[in-house]
Amino acid sequence: MEFNGFEHLTANYLYCPNQFFEVCLPNHSRGTVRLVAYMLRKTLGWLDKEGNPIEQNISISYRDLITEAGISRGSIRKALDDAVAGGFITCIQKGKANGNNQSAETACYALRWSSENQYHKNPEQFDGFFSGEGHRTPIPNSFFDQVVKEEALSVVKVVGTVLRHTVGYQNQFGGRRQVAPLSYSYILKYTNLSDRTTLSQAIQYAIATGYIRCLHKGGIDLKSSKRNPSIYTVRWHGQANHQGNGSKTRPVRQQRYKNQTDNGSETRPVGQSKNQTEEKPLKNNTYKQQDDSTVAAVENMENTKKLELLRQAGFDEVVALELSQKRGLEEIQKQIDWLPCRNPERNSLGMLRKAIEADWSKPDSIINAEKKHQRQQQYQKQATQEGIDNAQVSQAKREKKRRREQLLPVWDKLSNDERSQIEKLAFAELNSDFLRDRFKKNEEFRLNQCLDVFADQ
Repeated sequence: MEFNGFEHLTANYLYCPNQFFEVCLPNHSRGTVRLVAYMLRKTLGWLDKEGNPIEQNISISYRDLITEAGISRGSIRKALDDAVAGGFITCIQKGKANGNNQSAETACYALRWSSENQYHKNPEQFDGFFSGEGHRTPIPNSFFDQVVKEEALSVVKVVGTVLRHTVGYQNQFGGRRQVAPLSYSYILKYTNLSDRTTLSQAIQYAIATGYIRCLHKGGIDLKSSKRNPSIYTVRWHGQANHQGNGSKTRPVRQQRYKNQTDNGSETRPVGQSKNQTEEKPLKNNTYKQQDDSTVAAVENMENTKKLELLRQAGFDEVVALELSQKRGLEEIQKQIDWLPCRNPERNSLGMLRKAIEADWSKPDSIINAEKKHQRQQQYQKQATQEGIDNAQVSQAKREKKRRREQLLPVWDKLSNDERSQIEKLAFAELNSDFLRDRFKKNEEFRLNQCLDVFADQ
């Protein structure tokens, strides 16, 4: 069924944290994405008159996650564990099944909000959604209710990227961007999709279904000045009957999750009202945060460097252009540097091409050499530390000897009673039978111990 377009941002939307698109969506499974989206929808989709969530602790049953979130039963437990481990939600109360003299209890979860006043995009640094001002995008409810719930993860990533890069940018006058120039390379990197084929199929499907529109198809050319990214826009409600009727695009086959339970119509919770926050009208050609000409210049510069590297390695123009679209500059440079260590006997260019296309791992010879170098550095560091320790011990011994020599004339002038008292103190400080026995039998050892105690008094 063709999608009729997203509802305009005058109602039926929620202010979604951008970290959902930048941390959760690119790095987690479909089940985890659907679970986090479900929690965002339940929490931020219903606000009171002050703009605060009416309910933050959400009771979750397996039936809810199957019928409302679109998660298969076998994926629920892993999705919950991954969402908690990823820092997106926190468990308020664990669920309990019916038992002896015990009634069942539904599990309760809440969105996790960061206590830091810092916005993190790195999954390793992420510890909850940013709770400060900004870093939010108004997202139509139908994105969560239909796209996230029903579509393949690659399609969700593509539609989410277009939403984030259009209405996610607001200028100083309150207007929101309607179009966004997005190259394949940028979308691949932003969404963390595995390959260009998957991305191409997802884009075609999203366009054919009616989630997004491609206003201008980009082009690839050997000359950087002739390259340009495709321009995409969100398809809004009412555009279905007013857009040009060019050649039809055959929908890409995507396997959707089929909801086996009749969901019925959405029931509005008692005493709750939808977020009716009014959004300012959309304005054409409004841009913020990202200067498109700068982005294009940086991308063109990187592509030029990649092509130059590949040509210097020996590839012709056609193959160099093909390989430059598959890997980043850093990956290409690594494979070129690693090629001699792979010991190519005949077709070195063929081996290099396969290495770039398949993103081969670092050769064992380099790994072993790095390990050997690390061991040598560790041994050298250990030897240096031992030398420092030995020098310090020697210095301490010389200092102690000098101090004893200074105290010896004073010791000779002490009375027998004073010496006897110091000997008792020195003997009491010894912590082994061996030292105590040596103290009794070795006169030099006893004198040195007494002088040390005498010096500390």
